[in-house]
Amino acid sequence: MTKISSFLKPWNEKLKLDLKEDQLELFDALAETMLADPLYKSVSKIFEPEEFAIKHILDSLIPLCFKLPLWKSKSILDLGTGGGFPCLPLAIALPESNFTAVDGRQKSVDFVARMAKSLGLVNVNTIHSRIEDLGQDKNHREKYDLVVCRALSSIRVLAEYTLPLTVNNGWSFYYKGPKLDEEISEASNAFKILGIDTNNIEIYRLTPPEIPFERNFIAIHKTKTIVAKYPRKAGTPLSKPL
Repeated sequence: MTKISSFLKPWNEKLKLDLKEDQLELFDALAETMLADPLYKSVSKIFEPEEFAIKHILDSLIPLCFKLPLWKSKSILDLGTGGGFPCLPLAIALPESNFTAVDGRQKSVDFVARMAKSLGLVNVNTIHSRIEDLGQDKNHREKYDLVVCRALSSIRVLAEYTLPLTVNNGWSFYYKGPKLDEEISEASNAFKILGIDTNNIEIYRLTPPEIPFERNFIAIHKTKTIVAKYPRKAGTPLSKPL
């Protein structure tokens, strides 16, 4: 199999991601290990090396190009990790941070744990839990410096999911597509209810040829404690968004 690092290296230089050679080698190992795992086909339909490199690895790493202080966070939670993206690529790129990958599907959690163990990523832990339950768990509520979400839900739902888990003065960070502005508009009520001032919201955008596809990001700075009733019981944030 063609090493995926060959596709990552030009973007590493262009975006100034600062990935070292040993990290690029870990991405090769991650791809090889993932694609050989019998459960991989249940978490992704991507098998071609270049597509794996761009759509899984690079997409997870793109926001590092903004050099934001939040990427120096010590504790980072990946909600709805699925096949381990962005958790596993970020854990390789940010070895000084501790990552927790959460998913409501046991097989996804087992898969990510197996990948982390195979690559020797000691900075990755996994939790099998419904997001809403985790947000009401005193062992996790307001415990994380940064909560990230990729391809999980709309912003107004994500805000209710993530902000209760974030420490005061921490961040929630969402990977979003072309409909970012529409989602922000829809989330205005959620922001009001959860006490998020527009001054605490930062937007980042990248389009071709800067990167291979359009990618938008929203970072929310949490400055006050979220009311105890949020997140609401499992299923409610999605079925009745704020």
